[in-house]
Amino acid sequence: MKKIAIIILSVFLLTGCGSMSSVENQIEQTTPKITLKSSPSTKIKPSRTDFSWNGAQTKAYFPAPQGFLNGKKLVQTNNTDKVQITIQPKVRTGIINTTHLMAITLEMVPKSGEDFLPIDVKELESGTWQYNVPADVGKYMYILKESYDDDGYYVTYYFGLEITE
Repeated sequence: MKKIAIIILSVFLLTGCGSMSSVENQIEQTTPKITLKSSPSTKIKPSRTDFSWNGAQTKAYFPAPQGFLNGKKLVQTNNTDKVQITIQPKVRTGIINTTHLMAITLEMVPKSGEDFLPIDVKELESGTWQYNVPADVGKYMYILKESYDDDGYYVTYYFGLEITE
């Protein structure tokens, strides 16, 4: 009976039944913290679109920019502000394994939904980037892609911002 209990416990540990066992829990660690430099307590909530992680994949889905920008309450800021993005540089993919953030890409999606515009982001320190908001007043939708190691892991998020002046 003791041997059976040890085998069951070993199987539990080897299959990763801990808090990091599911792909969903692993990906949750990649959720970026997006704030305004002028107001760090103001959080911009990103929504996940697609990912490729530990063999699991989803196709890209994000709303049409016109619908998103017209139907969602966006964080407002002025045109001299900067946005800071903080992402964990190392993510646990199991009990022992980890993967490291290799790169991020940020693109602005125009209302037409065509020709995404790349945005220059400046790395401030490991895991923290910053970019200037557009000078023109308006509503903006962004796509943020996080790429991890050479394993093909990536996660994509979208979020919005409203520039008031």
